[in-house]
Formats: sequence, C-alpha cells, structure tokens
Amino acid sequence: MDPYYKGAIFALLSAAGFGMTPVLAVFAYAGGVSVYSLLFLRFMMAAVVLFSYIFFNKNEINLDIYDHLKLFVQGGIIYSVFSICYFSAISIISPSLAVLLFYTYPIIVALLSFLINGEKITKRIIFSIVVSFAGLIMLFGENFNNLNKIGILLALGASISYSVYAIYGRHILDTIPLAVTTAYICFFAAFTFLAAGLYQNKLNFSFTPVSWIYVGLITLITVGGFLSFFAGIKLTSPTIVSILGMTEPIMTIILSFIIFSEQFSLIQIIGVGLVLTASTQVLFKKQKKIIKNY
Repeated sequence: MDPYYKGAIFALLSAAGFGMTPVLAVFAYAGGVSVYSLLFLRFMMAAVVLFSYIFFNKNEINLDIYDHLKLFVQGGIIYSVFSICYFSAISIISPSLAVLLFYTYPIIVALLSFLINGEKITKRIIFSIVVSFAGLIMLFGENFNNLNKIGILLALGASISYSVYAIYGRHILDTIPLAVTTAYICFFAAFTFLAAGLYQNKLNFSFTPVSWIYVGLITLITVGGFLSFFAGIKLTSPTIVSILGMTEPIMTIILSFIIFSEQFSLIQIIGVGLVLTASTQVLFKKQKKIIKNY
C-alpha cells in the first residue's frame, strides 16, 4: 500500500480509538476512579506495555541526554499541559464549547507546518479544515451564555499545546524509533500526572474491580492510539493527521448513541456528514512528500 494512504489509515484508527476513550472514562469515573488516577494509570500502564514490547523484541534503546530531554519535553511538559488545559476547560465551560475551541488546532498545525517545515497550505486543506469545523459547530453548537474567559483561554491553550505536540512529535521521529518515542512519552506523562495528583491530593486507587477493566481498555487504546498517531504523522504530515483527527468526536457520538441511547437532531447528523466528507477530502489528492523508512 502507498505509504501516504497507509499513514492516513493510521490517523483514522488513532482518531477512532481516542474517540472511544471518553465513553469508557464515564464508566471508570462511575466506579470511583478520579481524573488524575485515570491519567496516571493510563500512561504508566501504557509505558509498561510498550517497554515490555521493546524488551521482548530485543530492540536497543540508544538515547543520549538530549534525546531524553526531547522526550521529557514532549511527554512530561507539552502533552501534560494539553491534558490539564483541556480537562480544566471542560470543568469550567460547556464541554461543547471546549471541544469546538480545541478543534481549532488543525488551523494552528497548518500554520506552524507552513512556517517551520515549509508545508504548503493548499485549497484542499483549507476546504477540509473550514468545512469540518462547520460540521463540528452543527454537531456541538448551542447557545453559549455566561462565557468564562479563563475557560476559553484554557481551551485555546489546549489547542495550541496539542498543535505544538503534533509538530514537535514529527521532529522527534526523525531520530528516535516510533515505539521508543511513544513509550517514553507515556512514561514521562505518567509521572507528571502522578506529581500533579499527589500535589492536589486527587489520587485515589480505591475503586471497584470492574473499573480496572475500563482502565485496562483505555490503556490498550492509548497504546494503539499513540502508535497510530505518530505513524500517521511520520507517513503523511502533522497537518493531514490533524484534519483526519477531526473525525474523533464522531466515534464518541456513535458510541454515546449505542450505549447511552442519546438522541441527535437532523442538524447534528448533517454535521457528522460534513466532518466525514470534508476531513477525508485530503485522502483524494496525494501530497508530495518524501517518506522516510522506519
């Protein structure tokens, strides 16, 4: 298969996986799992799985101090800032508004890719971003009253930090293997959430046994989602992956409909169609790009 389309499939798989996480998290929270406990366990268990894979496949990890620093910045700082901003925004403003503001990140990724990597912003990319975002407005849009400036800034902070995460991740993959990159990012993110949870006294591991099943499922999705996300970036570009990532909420919507019997309006269904149609437009015209081997 052509590497570009293979990368696009990885990006869609990553979006689908991450779209399942919020629904599984609802069940985990219902069993007594706190947000920081879930984040810590999610990334620590994912790191254990990935390092075990690397060890049993006898892959050497030859990283210098600078490589470790890059991975710490990516996982321990950038991704952690994104997570804290995103979850804090959801707790302050409407989750719908937080999601809409967060999904401005493909615009930021496209601009950063143009400024840093010289990646062209084509008409097709502009069309995909604009129409997909319009679809998200139809999907999540509501009358937003009593807007909280701090919440809005936090949601935009999540968008900016995630954009930097995608761009910087592409840079890291130039010198560090995919599995090693993902393992270290999860490891450093886990300890950041551990420290934050201890500082705020919000770590709690006294939850129901069934909750561990949901934590385990979220961990497996995290492993597959991160590997697919970075594989997609390596084989296509951060911009393409960010656009395809706009399909992520659709998986959440579908699962919410199946599991929670949530009802959706015609406008929301049209919004789903717009997102799917526009985001997948990037698949129909291959971007010229030199693909590096793993």
